[in-house]
Amino acid sequence: MPIVSTSNVLYQKELCLIERIRVEQNFAQQTYVAFRDKKFGISPCCFSDYESAVMAKALSDWKYSVTGKTVLSSDSPGIFIQPLMLVNQIASISCPVIPTNVCTIIDLEELICRAGTFVFTQSAPVKVWTITHNLGKFPSVTVVDSLNQVVVGDVAYTNSNILTITFQEAFAGYAYLN
Repeated sequence: MPIVSTSNVLYQKELCLIERIRVEQNFAQQTYVAFRDKKFGISPCCFSDYESAVMAKALSDWKYSVTGKTVLSSDSPGIFIQPLMLVNQIASISCPVIPTNVCTIIDLEELICRAGTFVFTQSAPVKVWTITHNLGKFPSVTVVDSLNQVVVGDVAYTNSNILTITFQEAFAGYAYLN
């Protein structure tokens, strides 16, 4: 008999398939027993655990479902976006294998900043604002003064994490980057 080599991944997939078939068979058998009891009054001769079979089937269906991810439609036909994909990738890289409360709390602020809008506050009036945002991209910029009026300035990107904005007059206000 020839020796057939198989990878561990294939072996794990085969074991999962066998387990799924076992759960499906047990569910079908328990459902048929419950059906006969209700429809024809034929009670099972031995113990029947229909509730456990239903729960095992539901868990199996959930575990082996194609996807449970929430996706959004994009403007391109057939292309969908997972909204928190960037946050999930960063979280999986930054946290240890066994997350702690400290890790979760510290990283949550950073993850929210990366996923949303960065707000820069310039409290002293100056003509040139240097902003280190650490977004890792070249964000769009909206600047407002202390009265919440939009102010236009010349934006120069130093790199994907730093930019400068030059204005005609010195003033204090806020810059919103996203």
